[in-house]
Amino acid sequence: MTDIAITELLATLGLSGGVVTRARGILEDAGVTNARKQRISLTKAELVEATLDERLQRVCHSCRTRAVADGREVVQVPPAACRVCRGSANRRAVREMVEACRRSNVLRLVVVGGSPTTRCQFDELVNDRLELRLVDGTASTSGRAAQRDIDWADLVVVLGSTQLAHKVSTLYTDTGDPVARHKLVTTSRRGIEAIADEIARSDVVAGVRS
Repeated sequence: MTDIAITELLATLGLSGGVVTRARGILEDAGVTNARKQRISLTKAELVEATLDERLQRVCHSCRTRAVADGREVVQVPPAACRVCRGSANRRAVREMVEACRRSNVLRLVVVGGSPTTRCQFDELVNDRLELRLVDGTASTSGRAAQRDIDWADLVVVLGSTQLAHKVSTLYTDTGDPVARHKLVTTSRRGIEAIADEIARSDVVAGVRS
């Protein structure tokens, strides 16, 4: 198949009902299609999406508060078509965590523990928006190395119920330094969404000071 019904293509972008008429108007104004056509070449699919994204913000219900006040119309779509989270709860949670951290000037995170897959996914989702040091909780390390991590970090996150040896975790948690204790968050929750939520709600990030 070399072409597709325009309404079908718009549906893949999460657009249906009355929004279809507005979307068609945007495409016609931009010269991507015209009022006579009901189908469009698949080679124009990326152009259609880019043209619509210049005028519309496609967000799911959970991400509506993340819409940017830039003059574009906000259109609610199914999560899979959301330009913010792309239907991923992990992506949405990490985005909210990053925003909360940046508001509190928490820019350097040390994350201790977690499986290799969890650490890799977390790094990919943060995507250089924060500085990260991801510590393998099963690998031998020294107190001096841990202290360097603590001194460097704005926040140290110890993932308790994951792949984490006691001899590693205690290097980060058993400290008499009140500054180090203040920047420490320990969690027994599993999964990236839960971990990101715990970080965002922590006293350091949420701005609660003891």
